[in-house]
Amino acid sequence: MQDDRIALPPFENHRRQLMASAMAAALVPWAKPAQAATVELEGVQLEDTITAYGQKLVLNGAAVRKRGYFKADVTALYLPEKRTTPDAIFKLNGIRRIQLNILREFTSSTISRIFIADFKQNSTDAEFKQLINEISQVGAAYSAVKRVSKGDVVNLDWLPGKGWMCSINGKQLVIDPGVTGGTSNHAINNELAYQIYMRMYIGPAAPEELRNGLLGLTRLPRAVGGSKDKDGDD
Repeated sequence: MQDDRIALPPFENHRRQLMASAMAAALVPWAKPAQAATVELEGVQLEDTITAYGQKLVLNGAAVRKRGYFKADVTALYLPEKRTTPDAIFKLNGIRRIQLNILREFTSSTISRIFIADFKQNSTDAEFKQLINEISQVGAAYSAVKRVSKGDVVNLDWLPGKGWMCSINGKQLVIDPGVTGGTSNHAINNELAYQIYMRMYIGPAAPEELRNGLLGLTRLPRAVGGSKDKDGDD
């Protein structure tokens, strides 16, 4: 059977390809940019993945933490990979981050009092006595903060080889200014202290709603491009 189609000259094919490419490029500015999926709680959007100290971390879970009748913060737990039990999280190597997205104002004295009470509740008597110096360091660091307000972001990180570090709105908190050689220390290199701190959120004494949320056992509302999608996949 004879093919009646007329073959175009090579230069004509090339011209049409250039025109098609130009038209596609012209449409690019109108294309809607891809939006990173996030979780949204109390108006706070949490990224599914972040980079901390050069390492990618994933959002393991999140929940609203309460103090009495008040909502204190949106707590998020970021890990190198997802885990659903406290033991698995405690044994996990790599960076761990507890992020507090503050929902109301707290003074330094209130922060210190809450921290000491929670730390004591989640540690044995022997552990509390063993870590009295570290507890004092944290208390002194919190005293220097004066206060945190709605919208502040507090990151409490465990960095292997470095220790327990804290930053507020991206600024590292100094632990024991003027220690050894007149230098400032930004970390508490005691993993037990950090693990007890994590017990406040995912340990047996932690509120069930908070613990389940951080362990990824609670379905979280999604936000994509600023609009909530509660039916989205986790």
